Amino acid sequence: MNNRILIVEDSSFHGKVLQDILIKNGYQVKLTRSAEEALIEKVENYDLILLDLILPGIDGYDFAKQIKETYPYLPIIAITSVAEEESVSKALSMGADDYIKKPFSEVELLARIKVQIRTRRLQLELLERNRELKSAYEKIKDLANKDMLTSAFNRLYLREYLEMLSKQYDNKLINCFIIDIDNFKGINDTYGHLTGDVILKRLVEICRNVIGDLGIIVRFGGEEFLAIITEQNDSFYLAEEIRRRCEMDKTCGFNWTISIGVSQGIITSNNFLIDTEKLIKLADEMLYEAKRTGKNKVVKYKAEG
Repeated sequence: MNNRILIVEDSSFHGKVLQDILIKNGYQVKLTRSAEEALIEKVENYDLILLDLILPGIDGYDFAKQIKETYPYLPIIAITSVAEEESVSKALSMGADDYIKKPFSEVELLARIKVQIRTRRLQLELLERNRELKSAYEKIKDLANKDMLTSAFNRLYLREYLEMLSKQYDNKLINCFIIDIDNFKGINDTYGHLTGDVILKRLVEICRNVIGDLGIIVRFGGEEFLAIITEQNDSFYLAEEIRRRCEMDKTCGFNWTISIGVSQGIITSNNFLIDTEKLIKLADEMLYEAKRTGKNKVVKYKAEG
């Protein structure tokens, strides 16, 4: 497709001259008589703007500024009959990428247009490559931080997350859930490991639906998961809701249950790893108590006194 050029020129004579030159050289051209008329156009569909600086109403300087604020990679060549260097300098500072003085040489005009369009193409290609690289980086980072099977976060990300919490919110109150699927070996033995994988993924999905933006879910090992919950003074009801939804789930055509140990405490900037280890240990002890007393339940740590 031929490159498209928008001409903004109030002189009928000069506008027609420009239009004829460009069409003759294979460009698609739209001629407008004022900045106001040009602004009605979808300028993002053009590859270059040829702009007369002296216009009625909005002048070429302000027009160039408006265009560049929204479309920084759309090249503008100012066409001026004003010889003063200050005028040219002002046009360039307001957003014009190049300028050409009247009367102009057709050869020079076409050469300057080709340079600006080529520069724009290279800029857009570079932007696209940067977007692709950023997207690839985010995917790689996501893979590095997540468990491949369940898409829950992994232990590697857990430290990064806790460090971020402790730096942003010193003396941060958090809740730890240790979640374990009851009789998971029996599920694998009876229904197969593929079904067991479905249950693991379903558990993570349920946890995310319940927790939302209040925290994260981490695969801690095997069928055991750790949830870190923030912004909740008493998150027992969240743990109970996770347990209830798992008990009611029929994804694989049979009932399955979980047990959850819950603890709560403060993490600090200086000791965030030690503080978290203590809370995880307490939650793990509560999980053991839930398993010992019948499974399919939530047990929360209660401090003495």
